[in-house]
Amino acid sequence: MALKYLALTIAILAVVTPISHAYNPSPLQDFCVAFNDSMAAVFVNGKFCKDPKNVTADDFFRPSLNIPGSISNLLGSAVTAVNVNNLPRLNTLGMSLSRIDYAPYGLNPPHTHPQAIEFLVVLEGTLYVRFVLSNPGPNMKNKLFTKILHLWRCVYFRLRT
Repeated sequence: MALKYLALTIAILAVVTPISHAYNPSPLQDFCVAFNDSMAAVFVNGKFCKDPKNVTADDFFRPSLNIPGSISNLLGSAVTAVNVNNLPRLNTLGMSLSRIDYAPYGLNPPHTHPQAIEFLVVLEGTLYVRFVLSNPGPNMKNKLFTKILHLWRCVYFRLRT
């Protein structure tokens, strides 16, 4: 009889007690628009937060991404960065993005994104993409990955250093 109650107790605890509890904690506020004012009360991610009462729609908007960059340079490419410095709403999100325009046979020089994710989408033309595994595991060598991206195709990879 005691074994029956022990089994029942274990079964109830298994149903009631979660094995793990994973969640994203609620943010302290909905957003923290970056603001260059040392008198602001909240300092997050190296930027002061604009008072939410003073936030405008422009704080969530980055104009001119529809304008191609000048590709008449040695590399034949132009990078238009979007980050917290020109889109204040990105503060606390831990993200940035770029528009890259290429001339035919243009090049984006080798570079790294420590602890970052890169996501490429081709909106016009074709793009030859290459990246190297720079932090291989034990008994592994660096590996080159290549892909030809056509219109509206994308590639996603996470780079760790």
